[in-house]
Amino acid sequence: MLNPSFEELEKIVDSTRLRCVINSKENVERLANGDQFVFYNKKSNSFLNYDFGSCDLSFEEELFRISPNKRSLLDELLKIKSVSSKIFAELNQNGTPDNFPEILEGYDQKYWNKILTFTKLYCQIEIPEFNPPVQLPKNGSSSKKEIDYSKEYEVIIKTNRKMGRSFIQLIHQYRFEKVNPANLEVSQLFYPKKLYNYLRNHHWKDGMPKEFVIDWLKNTSKDFSDAEEALMEFQVILNKLNLEYSVNEVKIEKKREPETKISDLKKSRSNDRASKPPMPIPAKRSKIAQAIPSIDNFSAFKRWLLQKMAQLESLELSKIKGEN
Repeated sequence: MLNPSFEELEKIVDSTRLRCVINSKENVERLANGDQFVFYNKKSNSFLNYDFGSCDLSFEEELFRISPNKRSLLDELLKIKSVSSKIFAELNQNGTPDNFPEILEGYDQKYWNKILTFTKLYCQIEIPEFNPPVQLPKNGSSSKKEIDYSKEYEVIIKTNRKMGRSFIQLIHQYRFEKVNPANLEVSQLFYPKKLYNYLRNHHWKDGMPKEFVIDWLKNTSKDFSDAEEALMEFQVILNKLNLEYSVNEVKIEKKREPETKISDLKKSRSNDRASKPPMPIPAKRSKIAQAIPSIDNFSAFKRWLLQKMAQLESLELSKIKGEN
């Protein structure tokens, strides 16, 4: 809002559910109380009712520390929003904070109240009294730390771009069919690398399952005109991922049923060829592709017509001689 009157500002400040940015030339020091609005004086470059020194910003500072760029920071904020949504859903379903530790386990326990406060304000709900459990020692919790499989993902995507695109489509399809979305963070729904890391840590701990590999080969081979090239490229990726599957083994499982049908089709076609008489081989044409002159130029059209009649007569004579 730009330059509202002082009376309008008083009404706005008294509004409990309004969120906005106001640019005003009025003297608002009298209104700068409470925490509903943050008042900032651009001339003095100072806040009128907000003391950063009195606030615990350790969680916010931690988010900036672990985020090398704006995109990473946005991912972290989306992750917090996802956790808040899970807390909201848990309270709607069970009405108790019993499962809060499981939902908040990805964060240091000293930041839990920060996230609960955000959830309370963002979702406009009351958070029941919650006593966090005793924090486990770090060496005990390190065993639950997830492994980063980003290098594997890069191998899949960069070894062959066509196969990489096919892989991304399939892991999203796998997520849709076999993964409970409540267990995923928001970023894992949209970023395939993060989704792959989740699958490897929770669903594919022993490596990519064979059934998925077969589906991947079936799907990606459609993008190759040369089937042998597709198989060779696919084997390269399997080797780089240290998967023990052989592309020949995958190929057999992929084409076992179609091969029977193809052999039947070949027999049917060979029988059809045997029952049909051989097609006559047309005589070699030399100048048939000549353009037909317009009839308006009758002399040229006449020469063209006589020439074609002579060619036909020659073909007919050679045919008669051959029969004799």
